[in-house]
Amino acid sequence: MLHTSCRCATRSARISALNPRASGGLRSLATAHEAFAPVDVAKFKYEAFDIKEPLVIRPNRPPPTQLENALAAAANVHHQTPPVNLPALTKWFTQASPSENGTPLLTPLWNKYHSLVLPFELVLPPAAEWATGSGSSRLSAFLSWLSESSGPLHKDMAAALRELVSSLPQAPYSDADTRFLRFDAPLALLDAGLQYNKASASPDQYIDQLYIAQAPLNTLPPDLQADVPTPDLVREAGNGDIYDSSIWIGLEPTYTPWHKDPNPNLFCQMCSSKLVRMLPPQRGAQVYDSVRAGLGYTRTLGFRGDEMMQGPERRALLESVWGDEVPSDMLEVLVNPQDVLFIPKRWWHSVKSVGSSGQLNGSVNWWFR
Repeated sequence: MLHTSCRCATRSARISALNPRASGGLRSLATAHEAFAPVDVAKFKYEAFDIKEPLVIRPNRPPPTQLENALAAAANVHHQTPPVNLPALTKWFTQASPSENGTPLLTPLWNKYHSLVLPFELVLPPAAEWATGSGSSRLSAFLSWLSESSGPLHKDMAAALRELVSSLPQAPYSDADTRFLRFDAPLALLDAGLQYNKASASPDQYIDQLYIAQAPLNTLPPDLQADVPTPDLVREAGNGDIYDSSIWIGLEPTYTPWHKDPNPNLFCQMCSSKLVRMLPPQRGAQVYDSVRAGLGYTRTLGFRGDEMMQGPERRALLESVWGDEVPSDMLEVLVNPQDVLFIPKRWWHSVKSVGSSGQLNGSVNWWFR
């Protein structure tokens, strides 16, 4: 039911909202250049693609006054135009009622795809917490809930996950290190996590850090692929070569470590929000090489891999990119639903979710040339 796998990937406005450094009284970080929809291909090429500079594109700003709003309405002008057309924004995700804390949920559309097998990631707490039981309580409670469910699919997933966790080698990780699993599992696992969190009495018991990460769009059923059509910016800005495309849907906190991509990246946020930190190729490589040298490692390519998600490298990269002392030229971008972020080729970046534990978060991206 679950199968392990190794899937490796692969100016200066200010931002303070949801910036952990700014809220702590430290200096804020510069953000990428901003544009507001609609942005055509020519403008995108001129302001971002051709000059290899990051660009965040947000929905157009509504008219600022009541009169302008009324005139826009009379002219049948929509107050908010998204940067790209993504039916998945509303077809895949919905907002729960206030009685359910108003957190996002998957729509009933997904019910017929519960058996769809997708690549998952799961981050486990440090061994010290696991040994005392405090770190294992969330996962154990969730697995018990799965085992007691009436559906055989849930029981099979619970048994397979228990086997995967028990098979993790302990060495060479210290008690302070988180552990990391990659495996293939049915979509039903994510939906079960959402339903479990919805039924849990306390957020302390929520299952989190369960992530459908880098699931290729071309492996989805055709009607789901149709909900995330390739944007014109991707098809027309370069030579039309789409290297790859993926969805990223999971239970917060979600995290992608400091890495670079060999191709330009158009990243679209669909549900909840994420923070992205970036540096240009040479500066980003300096941060990465410094971390590796400090750990006594030799340089590697720097593409997204398991070694960045657990052990001492995870801790060191987190501190270097998200800690109290980060490079002064680090860029930080908040991406909300409908926002689009262009990350140029070989720009280093790391991505973290913004919301609370167990909340649903969803994104889609295209690597292209």
